[in-house]
Amino acid sequence: GADAVRIHDMEPEPVPKRQQDGYYAAVGVGFVNLDQRGVGVRMPLGFKYVSNRLRLIGSANVLDLSFLEGDDRDPRYYRPFPNSSLCADSQTGFRVASYRCSGGTNVLAAASADLSYVIADEVWISNQPGKLFAGLGYRSAKPQTAYGTLGIFFDQPGRTAGGFKLMVGEGYIAFGLL
Repeated sequence: GADAVRIHDMEPEPVPKRQQDGYYAAVGVGFVNLDQRGVGVRMPLGFKYVSNRLRLIGSANVLDLSFLEGDDRDPRYYRPFPNSSLCADSQTGFRVASYRCSGGTNVLAAASADLSYVIADEVWISNQPGKLFAGLGYRSAKPQTAYGTLGIFFDQPGRTAGGFKLMVGEGYIAFGLL
């Protein structure tokens, strides 16, 4: 015969949680939108501290790089239609490679730091428990601004730590993986 098991009789599997505080070298990648400079790619490099006892997550990005489209475009090359990938040479009238119509890449360097409080210690995404956090931070330059953070951090024992983070300040919006 078949044995029936009632759901409330089953013991849930314990979720492994890191008991000690964590210190991490951190790298991230994501998108950034800077007023008057446009949209680009962001790559922060720094350190992260996670205090399970105090429910705090601190980040210090020693080098916060933003890669944005430059403005040193050669006027010889143009786009004949707005929002088109077609690029033409004004002297010959022929189509040329699309990169000729771009302005190159500007790299902006800054430093940033933030401190967040863990609002919920166990938020499940797929089969991974994460920490939902929110806090405040400061960016040193380009633009120099205070910002708010909201994100999820995954920190299971025996695994690589990581997460998602949204930052919003005056003239500054960034989202990415860390």
